[in-house]
Amino acid sequence: MSKIRKERLLMNIHFYTNIVTIIISMLMMLPVALLLDGIFRKLLAKAHNRVGPSIFQPFYDLFKLFEKKRSDSAGYKSLFFRVVPVLYFLSTYSLFLFILGVIQFQFDFILLIYMIVLSSALYILLGLVSNSPFGVFGSMRDMLLMICYEVALTVCIFSFIVYSDVLSLSQVNQSWLLFKLPLVSICMVVITLVETRITPFDTTDAEPEIMGSVETEFSGRSLGLLELSRQLRFLFFILLLIRFLFNPVSAVSFIILFILMFFILLLSEATSARFRTDQTFNWLIIVLMLSVMGFIRIHFLVW
Repeated sequence: MSKIRKERLLMNIHFYTNIVTIIISMLMMLPVALLLDGIFRKLLAKAHNRVGPSIFQPFYDLFKLFEKKRSDSAGYKSLFFRVVPVLYFLSTYSLFLFILGVIQFQFDFILLIYMIVLSSALYILLGLVSNSPFGVFGSMRDMLLMICYEVALTVCIFSFIVYSDVLSLSQVNQSWLLFKLPLVSICMVVITLVETRITPFDTTDAEPEIMGSVETEFSGRSLGLLELSRQLRFLFFILLLIRFLFNPVSAVSFIILFILMFFILLLSEATSARFRTDQTFNWLIIVLMLSVMGFIRIHFLVW
């Protein structure tokens, strides 16, 4: 076998190995997200002095929802009612392509911001097409808050990129930016609470007030996709926090930081009460201003 043929063979093996690795990694995100949600619910119940469900309950719930027949909701007649949950799931699931480094090019962080905003926008659309006053009201709340938290998220991501002096997420190699950009890092944690709808920032869901908001009219497979998307979104934002705030270099440090971020979110859910819409909006205005201040501060650190 000639040298050129050997090189081509090695290149093909390397290419297909990468493809298989990516597929396995993406598939693994599904059970990890479900198991993480189960652990979260179990520990939350213990914090509230309850027994709580099994850590495998999210798996049972998902299988049961996918076995159910189509919804009898009036909104089911609409094509958007059936399609938007699928689009919301796909847009959320695709975010892991950035975390795994599958998507990487110059200015790829702009596409990441776009995909996060798209996922949030599709969630708002879910309530609008559900033909339910509770869903519409929840979507209106989310639209009001989205003006602040998505802009603040954009400023935070730009801050990490500019401070690192790179043009791609994969090129961010600085560790412990938490201490170098404290304002931006704090804002990023708060935004994560909003994006994952963790108390006190779960204003858009508010089960006692608006019956679960956007998800009220959905059932069966559509509701299963919404629940799975929520669990994937929770996992994604924990990974994104670790990537920007710490960027660990070893597996041990990554696991420790993952557990730390997980317990911070759990502590917030277990010990805080839900904000009213106006309170959440006021908090997000402060977060937006702090993120802008943090970005301006980079001028004196880098430029």
